[in-house]
Amino acid sequence: MKGIGFVLVKCEKEAIKAVYNEITKLSNVEYVYGVNGEYDILVKLVTESPSDVPRVVLKLRKIHGVRATKTLTVVNLEA
Repeated sequence: MKGIGFVLVKCEKEAIKAVYNEITKLSNVEYVYGVNGEYDILVKLVTESPSDVPRVVLKLRKIHGVRATKTLTVVNLEA
């Protein structure tokens, strides 16, 4: 089963565009959106397994200008 995660990213104001560009370079990133509100960027991750999602989130959190993240991991409710 693939791992799917949605990550909300809060950035330093002057770094939003740079953070966005760096996120698009990460493997396992399927979509990146700029958003309004408490967070600045929404990221959709797809990994080989659910246990790989945190590894990708850690890479994302190391990007210069990232202040905070909130991760929502998709679960299979049909199981």
